[in-house]
Amino acid sequence: MNVLFWKQLNMENLQEYRDIQVNFWNSIKIRDKALFYEHLSNLVDWWVTVINWLKAFLEKTNNPKMAREVASLLIFADSWDSFSIAMKKLPETFDKKEVAIIEAWESSWKIQKSFENLAIQLREQESLRQKAKSALTYPIIIMVFLMIAVLTIMTYVIPKLIPLFSTVGTELPTSTKALINTSSFVINNFILLVFIAIFLIIWIKAYSKTDSWKRVFDELFLKTPLVWAVYKNYIIAQISSNLGLLIGAWIPIIKTLRLTWESSNNVIYNEAINIIAEKVSSGKKITQSIEETDPEHRYFPNDFIQIIWAWERTSTINKVCDKIHTQYTREVENSVSILIKWIEPLAILIAWLFVLWFAFAIFSAVIKITETV
Repeated sequence: MNVLFWKQLNMENLQEYRDIQVNFWNSIKIRDKALFYEHLSNLVDWWVTVINWLKAFLEKTNNPKMAREVASLLIFADSWDSFSIAMKKLPETFDKKEVAIIEAWESSWKIQKSFENLAIQLREQESLRQKAKSALTYPIIIMVFLMIAVLTIMTYVIPKLIPLFSTVGTELPTSTKALINTSSFVINNFILLVFIAIFLIIWIKAYSKTDSWKRVFDELFLKTPLVWAVYKNYIIAQISSNLGLLIGAWIPIIKTLRLTWESSNNVIYNEAINIIAEKVSSGKKITQSIEETDPEHRYFPNDFIQIIWAWERTSTINKVCDKIHTQYTREVENSVSILIKWIEPLAILIAWLFVLWFAFAIFSAVIKITETV
């Protein structure tokens, strides 16, 4: 470990880290935070001070935004703030769930346990996301190559055939006209279409995180056939993981529900869990509150409610939440497998329809020309 770096890292250097400019694409990903908590957990185990924990991580991180946030933590910690209070001053990086867990374990002098638990949860969350992404890689590649093939045909093949059709002077079939017009539109507006695609990508990235548009996207995901099963199972897995982590830190159930509500990252589930928390705070049991909030089991499946009911009877929350998380992680994997089984034939069907259209348009035009001649 670079001791000289520690000695030279004074408040002026930290301010330079805080002034680091991050671009639009820089972000703190789940794996960055998991690595952060793992790093702190390992160093706390060896009785390294808070200031030195953060300095060591700041030296190693390659994420400019993470470096800026850790530099801010260092400044707050150097001002004698506790770690949880320092985290509260950076709400865009550390959510209320993480702060509450750190705060709970700070009071019992077991902060290493909180870092370790947070790191494990984030690693599991990242692993689940990666499984879903890797499973969808093949269908995405199919769609990308299909789009490239379509663009190649529209911009290169069809223009080569247009002079042949125009010299004949006969009325072309409707399918052939449609193919030629589509090709002409793509060629004449290619740059505009590229700009529109880039704009849509940037727009979705920027506005998908705002409250109004997040609701639209969340509802879309929960209503789209096949996708909704993957998305719902993923959210249930994360909710159960958060419940187990928060209650494992001895955080009261009402506060646990509110923190789970704020960290579920879905507007629809946020509202549902908030209503459940209000009902529980008025003296109702969790399962009763879930049944009243979601009587049709659209968002909380019956088996999830039954497992929560078993927890209320046996007070074995950690085991129950681990069981739910494991079960729904497996459900996510199964749902992704089913989704892929549908996406692959759909991609092939789309490719087949385009090839059929292209072949029909060309051959019908050739037949028409032959008949005329």
